[in-house]
Amino acid sequence: MPRKEPAPPWRTPATLSATAGGLAMAVTGAMQAVRPFDDDPRVLGEEHVILGLFAASLVLLVPALFALARHGTGAAVAGAAAVSAGHLLLAFGATASNLRGEDPPWFGHVAAPANLAMLAGAVVTAVSLWRAGRVPRPIAAALPAMWLCEIVLAQVGGGMIAGVYWLLVCRLPAPGAPEEVVVPEYGHR
Repeated sequence: MPRKEPAPPWRTPATLSATAGGLAMAVTGAMQAVRPFDDDPRVLGEEHVILGLFAASLVLLVPALFALARHGTGAAVAGAAAVSAGHLLLAFGATASNLRGEDPPWFGHVAAPANLAMLAGAVVTAVSLWRAGRVPRPIAAALPAMWLCEIVLAQVGGGMIAGVYWLLVCRLPAPGAPEEVVVPEYGHR
């Protein structure tokens, strides 16, 4: 008699990107969690690795944001576009800081709208996902909190939480994918 098993995870570019982005974000969080609080504006030592991984994770999460938004309504895609724009702006600013060894004078002018876009877009996407009901409600509700983990709580290891979130998101089936597969069971005679 055939038995039902959960469908295998969907290996799409967005899933692979979310996995890499989530891992990079989690490693960034772990590295920052073990460091003392740093208010020195200069980028020194392992901070170059942290900023590089942070910028890479922001870029890698862009396809995952749009893949997640496909589970919601049209507003979710607009929200994902806003979050993605914020991610790309912040990745640009972080990379510039990393290369210069300190924040450039214009960094605040990029970081402020980037953070606003990330937070506002996450709220719009989360509401759309919640209303559509096609992803677990905790996944939808936690999306705006990821901004808090990625940015506000970054120096205390918030990236670990954001990384785990994205690793969970990448396990969601693609919209319209079967929820389970039937596997024939072969018995011994």
